[in-house]
Amino acid sequence: MEKQTDKERETELLKHFDSIFDTDTLKTIKFDNMPMLKALYDYFEEFLYKPSPKYDKLRRQHIEIAELLENSFTEGQQTLFERYWEIGCQMDTEEREQLFLFGYIIAKKLEQESKIENKETNN
Repeated sequence: MEKQTDKERETELLKHFDSIFDTDTLKTIKFDNMPMLKALYDYFEEFLYKPSPKYDKLRRQHIEIAELLENSFTEGQQTLFERYWEIGCQMDTEEREQLFLFGYIIAKKLEQESKIENKETNN
């Protein structure tokens, strides 16, 4: 899979948001020069998230099942399972990043809409 540039990723994300919410964020929201937003996501993912007891329990169960599977695999199955696991991790990362950035986009969209409403009520 070819690596996307930041600009391509941002455009794809905004198009996806617009298709879901029938908005025009691709025209109105720019991620350019927003290193703090990207750094905040990285920091949040690495340092700020503290797993809940429920998450810890699910994680332990997940690891136990994975270990049982790995111990029963042939070498070929082990390789396939490792690839499967890696793709699952990539999907989880994609999902978390999209949710984080969608939160930002929603906040910006709400800010834009509230400015429009304030202008209309002030006239």
